[in-house]
Amino acid sequence: MARNKPGILNRLSLWVLAAVFGLLSVAPSAQAHYLDIAQFTFYQYEEAGRLRLRVDNLPQTAVPTQAIGLPEGCEILTRQQSGPGFLPSVEFELNCARGTQGLIVTPWGRDGGRVVFNYLDGSTNSLMLSGSRSGINVQLPDWNEEIEARSLASSAWLYLVLGTEHVLIGWDHLAFVFCLAMLATGVSLVWLITAFTVGHSISLALSYLGLVNIPITPVEAVIALSVVFMAREVFFTRDSRLCLLTKDADQLHDSSAHSQRWRMAVTAMFGLIHGLGFASVLGDLGVSASDTVVALAFFNIGVELGQILFVCAVLLTLALVRRALNMELLLIRAATFSVGGLGVFWTLQRVLGI
Repeated sequence: MARNKPGILNRLSLWVLAAVFGLLSVAPSAQAHYLDIAQFTFYQYEEAGRLRLRVDNLPQTAVPTQAIGLPEGCEILTRQQSGPGFLPSVEFELNCARGTQGLIVTPWGRDGGRVVFNYLDGSTNSLMLSGSRSGINVQLPDWNEEIEARSLASSAWLYLVLGTEHVLIGWDHLAFVFCLAMLATGVSLVWLITAFTVGHSISLALSYLGLVNIPITPVEAVIALSVVFMAREVFFTRDSRLCLLTKDADQLHDSSAHSQRWRMAVTAMFGLIHGLGFASVLGDLGVSASDTVVALAFFNIGVELGQILFVCAVLLTLALVRRALNMELLLIRAATFSVGGLGVFWTLQRVLGI
């Protein structure tokens, strides 16, 4: 019976490898720092009941020709759309009977949205909206009614949720954080994550406030390259989880070259780059000046919350695999190899797209 055990484990190993590769192969490859946050802009006409609605920032996966639902008493006079492209837009000219109120039902803005109102006198007003799985329903504007601003608590919650969601759908960011979780254990891991947090918090604020202005395309390429670098570190750093399990000293570099301080410095540096990617998302929200502090603070807190949730999920998975199957080494090796391969693919794709 003992001789059959290695064969069983080998077959199980193949299944684990196949599952890991299959899971990672469905990762989005292009814009990993994108949320479905649509901007709805209403334009008031002099003629009563006439207005124009423009919807921008539609993701490539959305179809601008998708239908919208109008309140009873409204009709679409014209419809124009741009695309194809990564951020297509669609524009409607509407005519509504006097006094018509209700919701315009749209399939866009599942992660949130911003509504801008352009009045005849040239003034504007804006409002942030929460998203839903089916999209955003926008209230038909009453041009004579003042827009009620969101409370501080509701604004803080909105940006907290958006920050958390952004991390949990950002495959390249998750890949980097996964490498951090594999690169160290215990207190060393806490310090690495802290260094990464400090780095991206600084660059997020500087970039969003306009003090640092770097095009997002090369930033995305460097983010992908950071995943490749960290995956390599997992394989060759003496106190990484992988090397602690293999205990193969021949493949390890001198530990002095991979000291904790050196790794923290590198992690903080890559955190600065990732923060620029976060800032591009926050910039797409079109945050009003009055919400700047709230948006920066709670979007960043949301990023940290999503990051912590992911690290806890990874460590819990490893603990369960270790307890149930004793296959922790195989899972780490396969996942790290796959993450590194994805990093190479993302890097090549984004460099060619510059």
